[in-house]
Amino acid sequence: MDWLTHDRYLDSAAADARRLAEAVATGDLAAPVPSCPEWTLRDLAFHQGMVFRWIGEIVARKASQRVPFKEVPDREMPAGGEAAWLLAGADRTVALLRATGPDLQVWGWAGPGTSRWWGRRIAHETLVHRVDGDLTLGLPPQADAELAADNVDELLANAGDPTSRAFTGRERLAGEGDTLHLHCTDVPGEWQLSRAPEGFTVAHGHAKADAAVRGTALDVMLWLNGRLPQGAPGPELFGENRLHELWRAGLSLN
Repeated sequence: MDWLTHDRYLDSAAADARRLAEAVATGDLAAPVPSCPEWTLRDLAFHQGMVFRWIGEIVARKASQRVPFKEVPDREMPAGGEAAWLLAGADRTVALLRATGPDLQVWGWAGPGTSRWWGRRIAHETLVHRVDGDLTLGLPPQADAELAADNVDELLANAGDPTSRAFTGRERLAGEGDTLHLHCTDVPGEWQLSRAPEGFTVAHGHAKADAAVRGTALDVMLWLNGRLPQGAPGPELFGENRLHELWRAGLSLN
């Protein structure tokens, strides 16, 4: 799949940050997040606010190696000002990435190591956590179909990068057989996942597999990220359930 534009990713990150901030401002901060049961809504706000600040610091420094979280400024989220703190981090980082443009060479934990990679990453990090906010408030998750399909592609690309340390379940996928096909029905998006000795490989296009997941881009995205609302039908699943769980566990982002 072709990536979306740098500005499209940043527009999406900014919009989803605003929606998550609205959830933080209006919701019960002590409420558990259904899709991340170890977190409360306040924890979710802190995590997303820190991710924005961390990425902003990496880009601002033009860092060639990982920036420790302890060196990120403005790490204290004030009680009663959680939503404003979250938005301040989002606004700074989105503006910085927009002014920097897509071609800055900079450290990244997977992918090509550019500001464009970080723009894509922050768009999808914010999309998934905005969905977490929606689920916490009992709202049905929504996403643009093209962006949802790109979310699937981005997750698979990063998980398949052998240099990535963000997917601790990846070693479960090492082996052979047990292929999985993902298929979006409303926008272009098909992926063939195959186990390999070093992890797994991804191919684009239609192919027969041992198991398959087929549905709208939103449903495939929610399923892959473990964000389907309780009781929601989700995408169609074909093949053995153990294969669906094998792949979803192996592709879970820490």
